[in-house]
Amino acid sequence: MTENGLAQAVRRNFDSSMTEHYRSHLDGTNINKASMLTTDYLNHFSGVLMLIEMLPLDPEVFAEDVLNWSPISYEEHFEVTGFRDKDLAIKAYEHAPVDVRVAFDGVINQLNNTLVEVLDQVKESVEKNQTEKLSMFCEEITHGVRDLIAEAASIVNDGTTNVIELSTAANPPVTEDPQADIDALFD
Repeated sequence: MTENGLAQAVRRNFDSSMTEHYRSHLDGTNINKASMLTTDYLNHFSGVLMLIEMLPLDPEVFAEDVLNWSPISYEEHFEVTGFRDKDLAIKAYEHAPVDVRVAFDGVINQLNNTLVEVLDQVKESVEKNQTEKLSMFCEEITHGVRDLIAEAASIVNDGTTNVIELSTAANPPVTEDPQADIDALFD
């Protein structure tokens, strides 16, 4: 095995150990043990979706709150929230299975990009007092945003079975004694 291959094996074993370490601390929390994520972060998106749905009813009342929304990362959300296990939520996210994180972060990026585009449209419609256009637009986009939130929640709650299957295929299981694996490489 090459030196680079050895370093990768050591890193994989270390990452796996850290994942299991943080996973062992998740009992009694709202952090999913399979995905190592929590749906609390999705409140950031659900809240603005609710405001967007109410926006056509009274744009003057809801527009400011909608337009004040901005993307924040998973970590930033927990740094400013009152979530009881916020430090653990951040660490668990950092050590979540790679494929789960990639899938989750991909959906979150789609959500952020979609909502930023939505805010541009809302701002234009509100500034031009185009209430009918605003109403139609809000109705059209809410289904797509809701679907993305549901997809992210599925990843959080299920660890996405297909993502975990991909992860298992891509990363062979770590043995019970990583040090023995490393020692065997030098024999």
